[in-house]
Amino acid sequence: MPIELDLKAILSSYAQLTLFILMLSIGLSQGFVNIAYLWRRPGLLGRCLLASFVLVPLAAMLINWVVPMPFAVRVGLAVMAICPGAPMIYRKLLKGRALPTLAGSFQVTTALLAVVMVPIWASIFAQIYPNDMAVAPATVFRQVALAQLIPIAAGLAIREWFPELADDLDQPVFKLGSFLLIGVLLLILIVALPQVIRIGLLPVVGAVLFAAACLLIGHFLGGPDPASRLTIAVANGTRNAGLALALATANFPDRGILAAIATYALFSAVAGSIYSNLYQKKFPQEDPATVWSDRRN
Repeated sequence: MPIELDLKAILSSYAQLTLFILMLSIGLSQGFVNIAYLWRRPGLLGRCLLASFVLVPLAAMLINWVVPMPFAVRVGLAVMAICPGAPMIYRKLLKGRALPTLAGSFQVTTALLAVVMVPIWASIFAQIYPNDMAVAPATVFRQVALAQLIPIAAGLAIREWFPELADDLDQPVFKLGSFLLIGVLLLILIVALPQVIRIGLLPVVGAVLFAAACLLIGHFLGGPDPASRLTIAVANGTRNAGLALALATANFPDRGILAAIATYALFSAVAGSIYSNLYQKKFPQEDPATVWSDRRN
């Protein structure tokens, strides 16, 4: 028992440190000007928020209802569903024909609103699954605010008032956070491997359905412009695994939940890459200056 408690404490601290560094990298890479991209487009902003904070959690509820999955998988799916705003969105969409400015605005906006929306959804899920997610919303709010709001605000402040320092810190901080995230995902998969084996194929089924649902929701709400549609689909499908792991390690003792989150994160990354490559191949002969015109806006 002491060993398990020590391991849980280590994983919790590791996940929270990873999230803090990744959120700091968001603020350093963006700035207040980039955040306003979505805010100047209320229709697109509304669709993005609907996709991230409403339809994805509802899709998770539907998957949990349709697929007979055990406790750990249900909770892991629910936690991932309520955690948008992954730190990798902006850099992930710098390549190809996506809109980096839209990706950055989506990333920061959803990450900031998660401070309010995650506790709300945690409260809703606690009512729906009373034996699975009995976590006080105030506790979740405090955890998200400390791990996400503070580092984003710090990064934005540095970018605004010390831009040269932000340029120097941006890449090293992001690389460190990405390295830590890969490490914590691998560590969790190794530690929770017995639970994964016992659960069988159900996490895979849930991960595939969840990844597909996130991409489809973003695709159809991304608007008629191909670049915007691609950006919102991939951004919506890239959930914040760092925040999900931080919440899970702090509130749930079952390692199977962590394994489920890691499984969802890996499948979402693969699904996003496949979708992006296939979707962009639909427009190989088009003129980027016209088809992807919003890139300049």
